[in-house]
Amino acid sequence: MGLAVLKDTAPFTLHLRCDNCLRESSRDILLPIGDDIPRDAEELIESAYLGSLKFNCRPCGGVIGRLIGIEGGYSNGY
Repeated sequence: MGLAVLKDTAPFTLHLRCDNCLRESSRDILLPIGDDIPRDAEELIESAYLGSLKFNCRPCGGVIGRLIGIEGGYSNGY
């Protein structure tokens, strides 16, 4: 018999494109534990968390990146 354990955070993968060299990269993020954490991509976009993330392109050193996709999150909370 197994038990379903509710997770406090939802892992996300952000797909980014550098505005300088146009290379694509991905970044895995795990949100901090809290009451108002986003559980899916729509909630993540609406939250203020994305605005606090920094971007730095490794090949060219560019600091401006565009978010082109989000994967992950939990739709049912566990």
